[in-house]
Amino acid sequence: MDSGVKNSARPGPDRPNPSRPNPSRPGPSRPGGAKRGRSLGQKLKGLLGLHRDGAVDSLRRMRAQPLNTIMSLMVVAIALLLPALLYVGGKNMAQFGESLADTNRINFYLQTDISPTQIELLQTSMRDNTLVERVEFISANQAAADFAIWSGLGNIVESLDNNPLPASLVIHPVDTRADTAVQIRDAFANEDGVRQVTLDQAWVERLESLLQLVDRIVLALILVLSMAVLFITGNAIRTHIASREAEIRVMSLIGATRAFIARPFLYSGAWQGLLGAALAWIFVQLLLLLFRGPAQTLLAFYGEQYQFIGLDMRASLILLAGGLALGWAGAWLSVSRHMNRWH
Repeated sequence: MDSGVKNSARPGPDRPNPSRPNPSRPGPSRPGGAKRGRSLGQKLKGLLGLHRDGAVDSLRRMRAQPLNTIMSLMVVAIALLLPALLYVGGKNMAQFGESLADTNRINFYLQTDISPTQIELLQTSMRDNTLVERVEFISANQAAADFAIWSGLGNIVESLDNNPLPASLVIHPVDTRADTAVQIRDAFANEDGVRQVTLDQAWVERLESLLQLVDRIVLALILVLSMAVLFITGNAIRTHIASREAEIRVMSLIGATRAFIARPFLYSGAWQGLLGAALAWIFVQLLLLLFRGPAQTLLAFYGEQYQFIGLDMRASLILLAGGLALGWAGAWLSVSRHMNRWH
């Protein structure tokens, strides 16, 4: 009976053996593209979570030390305040620079017997030149009237039988460089109908040198102050690293990566740069409110076309982004130096 039971339990040719795979029955499905996609999404979610935790932790640690944080932010704000004020001052002074640039022009005095057709052809040729911004035609009668106004000799001019002043074409170059004005003068000085060309080259060269000097001074100050922000942020992060040295050593011993250890410090530097830039923006707005009334009154004496210009949206975004980038870079320099001691 036992043997019958055993025989009945054995798998026969018509009875499937559960220990052997049956090709007619589908097996368990293998991980496909959907599961791999979920794994990639989970990795991305985890990475974003790590960055979020690092940013929140660094901000929490800054709030835990309000006095040190406020002092660091004030220093960063003052360093970023100066370039912002230079920008505002440069934008307002540029209004006068545009008026000075308008004096950079070349006068082509025409012969008295030149025909209107020749004048039109010469004007067309000048406008087609890429170095020319615009061409202005001044007739002989208009030249006499203008001379009578600014010289105060109107009666003498009217008493003359013939107008001694010739017609002229005034060219305004596309920029204030002396080389541009010289190239325009040489290009049209020998054209038919041109009697004389005048160009105050010395004034153009002085104006060009002045504008270059101002640009380089502003650029040098911005670079120096940007380096100051880097050093300020780097020194603050170095202090934070020194206060958490024991914690960092333990994290390094249990296998924490360089990126994991450095992430909170990098976000701390980014927060310092961003908040310092925001504080600098607030200071700029307060100073502009203080200066706007007297500055607008002063500009009104030079003409209604001059208006007091503040910090526009584009400059504000550049200030905030620049502060954030400088803070991150300063923290990265400090962290990179200290991470070599533990990895």
